[in-house]
Formats: sequence, structure tokens, C-alpha cells
Amino acid sequence: MAEKYSLQTSIHIDAPAKKIYDLMVDLDRFDEWNPFMTMDPTTTTKVTQSKPGPGSLYEYEGKRIGRGQQVVLSVERPSLIVSEMTFFGKKTNTAIIEFRIQQETSGTLVTWYMEGERGLGGKFMGVVLGFDKMMGKSFASGLASLKTLMESEKK
Repeated sequence: MAEKYSLQTSIHIDAPAKKIYDLMVDLDRFDEWNPFMTMDPTTTTKVTQSKPGPGSLYEYEGKRIGRGQQVVLSVERPSLIVSEMTFFGKKTNTAIIEFRIQQETSGTLVTWYMEGERGLGGKFMGVVLGFDKMMGKSFASGLASLKTLMESEKK
């Protein structure tokens, strides 16, 4: 029986929401802050997009992280990017990813959110192997890279 899961990580970035959104929605720039690229140096990627936004496709494959894809489903400029992630393997799994970008009085709060369902194997990975904690750390690492990138571009 499948169970629902969700996890999220946030960071404050000293840059305008519009500028952050413009970088995040452009999948050609994803690898500039993608935390999973550093986990597996064998990873190759391919981006297919006529313009950033709905329909844009990011595909990846690596010996350690496996094979998958991200498709942008919808956007609300400059506050939300919704994508579907597909993880290919013995069993294909999907998850919804949201990048929530909230302008604040000083800077912008960016949240990386993921939700999906997982079966017994996924429950085992989540609880025993600490998958949720590992993903949270990866999200935090990616957002920290995004923060560094955005704040250095500002200068």
C-alpha cells in the first residue's frame, strides 16, 4: 500500500524574486546550482526547451543517481514553478516538485518542496536508510548554491 510523503527546505536569498525565478525556470541553468551533479560526476544531462516554462524537459543519467527527468508543468511568474519528476528504475516513480519563491521586505524566501507516494521499498528507504534526511540535505545544498550564485550575480 502506497503512502504519501512530502519534504521541503527553504533559504533566504538577498535578491529579487523575479531574478531568482528567471534563473530557476531556465532549465539550461539548472546545473549551475543542481546539488545532484556533485553527487555523481558521471551524470550527463540534456535540456529540451524552446523557451523556459511549461513543457521544458530536463533529463539526466548517472551511475550513482540513476536516470530520470523533470518536466515543467506550470508556472506563476515570479512565485511558483511546478514540475513532475520521474525516476526510472526497476520501478518507475514520480513526484511533484515545487519551487516556491516569495518576495519579502528584504530579499526572497525560496522553498524547494517535493511530494509523492511510495510503496514498501520507498518506506524502507525513507525510514531505515534516511532517504528523506538525505534529500533534505541535498535540497539545502542546492538552495545554498543558488543563494551563492544569485548573490554573486547581484554584485
